[in-house]
Amino acid sequence: MAFLNPLFLFGLLAAGIPLLIHLWNRRRVVTIDFSSLMFLVAAHRQNVRRVQLKNLLILLLRMCIVALIALALARPFLTLGLPLSAVRAKTDVIIILDNSYSMAYEGVEGVAFEKAKALGIEVLRSLRHGDSASLILMSDVAQPVFRQLTPDIEGVIAAVDDAAISYRATHVQPSLELAHEMFNGEGLQPTASGGALNQEIYLISDFAENGWENWGRVPNLSGARISLLPVTEQNPHNTNIEEIVASNQLIGMNLSFQLRVTATNHSTAPLEQSTLTLFIGGQKRRTMTFSAAADESLTTPLTHRFSTPGTHTGYFTLTPDRLNVDNRRYFAFEALGEVRVLCVGEQTHTLTLALNPDNGTMLLPTACTPAEFEILPLEDYDVIILADIPKVTAPMRTQLQTGIRLGKSIIAFIHSSGDVASYAQLRDILPAQLGTPLTWTPPQQIAAYQAAHPIFDIFPREGFPAQYAPQFHDGLELVPTAEANVIARFGDGTPFLIEKGQVQLYNCGLQTQLLNPYFLPLLQQSVLYARVMTEQGRAALQSDVKVGEPWMARYPRSAGATATIKRIAGEKGKTETAQERPSERIATSKKPIAEDGTLRFEGTEYPGIYQVEVRTQGRLQRDFFAVNVNTAESDLAPIDMAKAAARIGAQTPAAEGTDEAGADAYDVQRHGREIWGELLILAVTLLFVESFVSNRGSASATGNI
Repeated sequence: MAFLNPLFLFGLLAAGIPLLIHLWNRRRVVTIDFSSLMFLVAAHRQNVRRVQLKNLLILLLRMCIVALIALALARPFLTLGLPLSAVRAKTDVIIILDNSYSMAYEGVEGVAFEKAKALGIEVLRSLRHGDSASLILMSDVAQPVFRQLTPDIEGVIAAVDDAAISYRATHVQPSLELAHEMFNGEGLQPTASGGALNQEIYLISDFAENGWENWGRVPNLSGARISLLPVTEQNPHNTNIEEIVASNQLIGMNLSFQLRVTATNHSTAPLEQSTLTLFIGGQKRRTMTFSAAADESLTTPLTHRFSTPGTHTGYFTLTPDRLNVDNRRYFAFEALGEVRVLCVGEQTHTLTLALNPDNGTMLLPTACTPAEFEILPLEDYDVIILADIPKVTAPMRTQLQTGIRLGKSIIAFIHSSGDVASYAQLRDILPAQLGTPLTWTPPQQIAAYQAAHPIFDIFPREGFPAQYAPQFHDGLELVPTAEANVIARFGDGTPFLIEKGQVQLYNCGLQTQLLNPYFLPLLQQSVLYARVMTEQGRAALQSDVKVGEPWMARYPRSAGATATIKRIAGEKGKTETAQERPSERIATSKKPIAEDGTLRFEGTEYPGIYQVEVRTQGRLQRDFFAVNVNTAESDLAPIDMAKAAARIGAQTPAAEGTDEAGADAYDVQRHGREIWGELLILAVTLLFVESFVSNRGSASATGNI
């Protein structure tokens, strides 16, 4: 036990006043012998002891009343293990403030983040001179606003007031571990005011369960008292757009494809008539309505085509709800324009017809013989197809090397009846070494392929149907090089399609497969993919990243150059969180391209459309990519507070037992429970007892007279 007003303990001396009065009265009594009353002494001897005990009880009651009043004025409290001499121990506080985008949820009591900031300021206002504090903003990363505890409490309060909601998801573990490190001083400068007996961590969050996944327990290494302060209602409702997926990664101009949009109702109640709107290039293109059951995800297909080549950017929006950050999702899709294909072979009529059966304007094939190819300028072509070339000559090798240097892509079909030895001249170009011919009886089929690869993503993920799959009677033994990627294999494991950089190698003859219903679209997909891999095409297929994740691309011919990256589309004016500044919307970054041609950009803190500009040999190349929020944060279902507390060694709100409001509630935890009220009640009770005992004694004496 300790006391807030220890000077009032001198009032305990007043408890001796009734004793002094009692002793003084005894000294004033004079004994006089009176003969006629001597016989009364014997008659009343048996009552003397009872009267003395009663007077002693009254004396003790009066002394206790005075002592209890003095103790109450000294404001005693239970110190919860602190030394008896402690009046109020020095307190160090770390506020962990959840600023993930789910904190933008607007409930009945207002925006969750504003309530969280008010709670944090309330905790800080309860501190006194000599205390220290710090602030950690918690999302999927720990962001310490102060790297060490500071006695500048007003500065920490100002930092809390200035805190902004991020577009990131939640991950609790890093922030808690950082808080323990700050208390323990691991890797940090020591605090200016020394250690404190009271070390407190206040975790203020909506406690969405997604932030507590994929990690176990966090031991309380600092021994601090951890308090959980929830700020949202128990059953929040939210809808969001989960993803936008094109039916195929390779989209051609004037070729129809599907945009599949998935929306989820994160609620225990059904969703009625929500609106999904498509915007492309800032223009509204389509509006659809849908309904969803509780906790249901719905995928809506939408057929579209791009009439012009190039990158097309846009977004989908949902009907506004209480959390609008996740109601908009961006996309950037590349529509390939005309692809100029040079078909090299002895018999290429069927090939050119297969590439452009309706005389369209996208795939533009040109045929030439191997002899013509040796002297043909390659600047006017994007893709070179080697269609069953019987023999590779030295001039052809030189031409192919020139094409690689010019950024052209090569698709090679090698038949087992050709001069395999002559292909050794292409060992620095082809992605595999050619071996001996193979013959299959019964014929082989494509048994395994990378379903997510752009060439194969239009085909069933479970494989080709057996009755329609291409049949292959012969091929070659292939040994892929170290840099090669085997995209597909035959049933016996022999590689069927291998790629390396701008080169694709098919282990089959071309002419025998062109009439197969699956092989023809496979060929067309290969040509589109080859166009993408040229220097004139896009540098990367990574067109969508999450907030906070790096975006990467390769510009092999721009190594050592500088890329300019800026966000060109996003929320303008009013944003979902009302925290984004104009300078952040238009900020431009300069990033160097590594010597191997790799570009890595980590400034993806805001959702929207980003533009990349790279200048190579006097030519400006533009690429685009979309940044979107992590949809895991959209599920606002809260974790059970008892489970959360057990995993981090914290107190649940019910366990804290603080019914008081404001600073008094936090002082109770730092001091212990004040008991001056209970002492006053006890003093008043004893006062009534003393009055009853005294009056009863007086009444008895009067009756006897």
